[in-house]
Amino acid sequence: MDACGKGKTMRVMLTGASGDLGSRIAGLLMQALPPGDLILASRDPSSLAPFAQLGIDVRRVDFDDPAALRGAFAGAERVVMVSTGVVGERRRRQHLAALEAARAAGAGHVIYTSSVGIHPDNPCFVIPDHAATEAWLRTSGMAFTLLRMSSYADILVHAIAPNAVASGQWISHAGEGRVAFVAKDDCARAAAAVATTLGHEGAIYDITGPELLSYRDAAALTSEVSGRTLEYIVPPPATTLEQQKEQAETWIGSFTLAQLNSYEYAVRDGFYEICSEHVALLTKRRAQSLRELLRAHRQALTRA
Repeated sequence: MDACGKGKTMRVMLTGASGDLGSRIAGLLMQALPPGDLILASRDPSSLAPFAQLGIDVRRVDFDDPAALRGAFAGAERVVMVSTGVVGERRRRQHLAALEAARAAGAGHVIYTSSVGIHPDNPCFVIPDHAATEAWLRTSGMAFTLLRMSSYADILVHAIAPNAVASGQWISHAGEGRVAFVAKDDCARAAAAVATTLGHEGAIYDITGPELLSYRDAAALTSEVSGRTLEYIVPPPATTLEQQKEQAETWIGSFTLAQLNSYEYAVRDGFYEICSEHVALLTKRRAQSLRELLRAHRQALTRA
């Protein structure tokens, strides 16, 4: 029996394969599939040279170049489409171009890394991009699976928590809103499981951690693991135009304070209060807890 079922092979293509999440998925797919059944795509295929040396089909795929996309998906039957790293109209253009190219190439099934909290009233700045991509998939004629991922615990562990430890203050507009923070490794395992097994057409999976926690809870766990006292502070909303436009550099790029705060307001208002057992359902292994991740990366907490 092969990875996709008895007597059946399936050529799987992964986009964004050189990114942080994509590279984790790529490593798992490489373990599960023969080299000839795997296509890895990136804007920078040179970063995938070790995979190419193993006989895996490595391709340059640029979602900003629709003309070049026409042949990029050739031979792909199942596509794992990792959402791109930009936000707003450009990302929506990228995703639509990629979906149209995949359909034109004859791909039958797209697995998309979306977000929990899809709702027209969700104020978070990333939600419209995911909602639009999901809507296009539903009308594409291709089978689809939505992996709605919760907030990455990795960002909290490697960026938010160390900065809080350094200052002694954890400042968040999220208040007492709760999130089931999820490890990127668990997201990757779930994506690889869906890509290499049958029966997921039309499914929507909430890829979350095992428990709902507020940022106050996260601060308390960080204090426990690091041995440093942290004060949890909920500031008043930013109201001036200057505050809204101010740029802030984060672990995942530069955004305005208005954008960053929109996520925290969405958490505060309950849009991310979603917790499921789908990671365990798909991977046969429970999702990692935030406490486990903090303990595993204890040294990172005091490096900021």
